[in-house]
Amino acid sequence: MTDHPPTLLAKLAVSFGPRTEDLAVEALGHILAQSEATRRALSDMIATGGADVGEIAQVRTQATGKEGERPDLAGFDRDGRERVLIEAKFWAGLTGNQPVAYLQRLPATTPPALLFVAPAPRLDTLWNELRRTVAESESEIELGITDLKAKELRSAIVGGKRHLLLTSWRTLLGRMQDAASSDSHTEKDIAQLHGLATQEDEDAFLPLRREELGPEFARRILNLRHLVDQATDRAVAAGFANVDRLRVTPQAWGYGRFVRLAYTTPWFGVDFYDWAEHGISPLWLWFSATDAQGPALRALEPLRRKDPTELFEYRDGLVVPVELPVGVEYDAVLAAVVERLREISNLFSGS
Repeated sequence: MTDHPPTLLAKLAVSFGPRTEDLAVEALGHILAQSEATRRALSDMIATGGADVGEIAQVRTQATGKEGERPDLAGFDRDGRERVLIEAKFWAGLTGNQPVAYLQRLPATTPPALLFVAPAPRLDTLWNELRRTVAESESEIELGITDLKAKELRSAIVGGKRHLLLTSWRTLLGRMQDAASSDSHTEKDIAQLHGLATQEDEDAFLPLRREELGPEFARRILNLRHLVDQATDRAVAAGFANVDRLRVTPQAWGYGRFVRLAYTTPWFGVDFYDWAEHGISPLWLWFSATDAQGPALRALEPLRRKDPTELFEYRDGLVVPVELPVGVEYDAVLAAVVERLREISNLFSGS
């Protein structure tokens, strides 16, 4: 999730369903075809990975080869020689031709490159899959020395002078945007594609890590649910909260309940959406648009002015994080949550 509304391209992508990658490919192809600066940025990034492909003079989408293989993009030098193939990925798996048939298509004598572009969270798993596919293939393509494993750029020599590279959308588009800084039209086009890529990064299923499949993660979620219930009970017992005729109301975005604080009735609980977006805390207070008006909005305003801010607009209302102390026992965490609820309630009492 982002603090900004989705770009137009990201908004329209919803209508394309599983063809979102095709939309991104056409957008990337259009930008590279129209802008020499972005093609130069692409060439420079590939050179960082060890393949000096020289000037990329022309880019075409869906350039089908002799064996029927069809990479998303192909870059050519001024003599019409194919120097780079680009495969744009979000979360779709590799096809039968990827990457071996694409590598076989490239000449082994000049230093050409096959570049995969994917979401940053997918780089490690996709890189392992690409290298394993090459190593297990029954072809003359052999995996050579891995030259580079930078933060968001992977590169390996594969069969002669060919290079297999992998980078993230944000790294590639960031380089392209820097190169096109004097061209406002191209900058806007890149921003549109960047918005689409960002949306795909945030909305997609992230590859699982082994440690996430153990019991610790599940126990943590159960602990948080227990914390919400106990904090609510203590706030009610302390007299500054009320839950009369209000039930526990789990939502699509998490577990929690509505609770009265002064003249407002926010939802309090584990909010996965805001946790994922802001990363501040798993616990949040959500005030609906109806609740967060007039006196309530004025009462919450001091939270907005804090640095960093403690008030965010989201889901037709306002959300406030309930931060949790780390490295302390459960009783200290519970006490901190109750105190935070008291602080919010006191804001309304003084408005």
